[in-house]
Amino acid sequence: MSFDSKSVLKAFKEKYKLKFNLLSDENKLMGKAYGVNKFYFFPSRKTFLINEEGLLVQIYDNVNLHTHPEDILDFFN
Repeated sequence: MSFDSKSVLKAFKEKYKLKFNLLSDENKLMGKAYGVNKFYFFPSRKTFLINEEGLLVQIYDNVNLHTHPEDILDFFN
């Protein structure tokens, strides 16, 4: 979920040829509901993993940009 507009996210998806959609929260409603609206213009970095049944299975409150991809993969392994 990003505070960026749908058009910005669409351009990012096309630029990097992503095979999944990116979600926009321009009005910051989801950010408020999930408690990430800590900075004036930017959300705090958190990751919420939701399984195929729609259940929240993991929250990462402290995201290290250098190790986060591996952290996510380790969770699923």
